[in-house]
Amino acid sequence: MADILYNNLGVIRFLNSPVPSNAYLVVCEKHKRCFVVDPGTKEQNNIRDYVQKKGYSLDYIMLTHEHFDHCWGVNSLLDTFNAKVVTTRLCSHWIKTPMNYFNKLYFNSEKMYSVNKVDVIVEDVDMKLEWNDYIISFIAAKGHTNRGMCISVSNALFTGDTMIYKTKPFLKKKYGASIEDLKKTIDFIYEFFDNDIIVYPGHGEKFQLIEMQEYYKDYFAGKYDDHLRSSSILSEKPIK
Repeated sequence: MADILYNNLGVIRFLNSPVPSNAYLVVCEKHKRCFVVDPGTKEQNNIRDYVQKKGYSLDYIMLTHEHFDHCWGVNSLLDTFNAKVVTTRLCSHWIKTPMNYFNKLYFNSEKMYSVNKVDVIVEDVDMKLEWNDYIISFIAAKGHTNRGMCISVSNALFTGDTMIYKTKPFLKKKYGASIEDLKKTIDFIYEFFDNDIIVYPGHGEKFQLIEMQEYYKDYFAGKYDDHLRSSSILSEKPIK
C-alpha cells in the first residue's frame, strides 16, 4: 500500500537486495506519472512490473548518493523506461566510473558496472525541478559521503543514508565521510523543514523529523561513542 501524502502524492517502498536498502516510487496518480529514488537492486523487476501494471510514466530516477546499494538498478530501469537520471555533480562523476566491487562481493564476478547516463545535475537547475503540479527540491547533504543530496517533495523528505531512524551515522573517510559536514547537513534540515515532515530513509522505517531531533543532539554532543563503526543494517559483508 502507498503512503498518501498531501496533494494526492503516493510513496511506495521497495526493499532492495542483497543489501536491504530502500527504493521508493513516488506517484502522482492524477497525471499517472512517477519517479524512483535509489533503485539498489541489480535487476529492477518489481518496480518495472509495478509501473507497467499501473500504466505510469516513469519520468526520473533520482539518486541520494553514489553507493551501489542505492544505484545498482539504474541501468535495469533504463532498459525499459525513457527516464532521466538525476544526481549531484560529484555523484555523477563517481557512478559513471566502472567498478566491480559489488559484483565481486555478492556474486563472485569480475563484471564491471557503471551508470549509463546522467541527465540532470541538480546544481545546474538551481536545486529544484518542476514536476506536474509539484516542486521537487534538492538539498546538498554532505556527511555520509561528500556527493550526496536529500530530495523533498510535498511533505516527504528522502534522505538516503544521511538520516536513518535511531541509527548512528555510517561514516568512513574513504567514502568522503565527515562528521563535521554531517552536523551541518542535519542542522540545516532541522532549520529548514517542519517537524512533521515524513522522512523516508535509505534503510529502515520512515519517521517524522521531530522523532530524531533529540537523538542527533545527543549524538553530536558526543553521547554516542564509536561514531565510525557501521551499523549492522549497513554492513558491507554479504548477507547469507
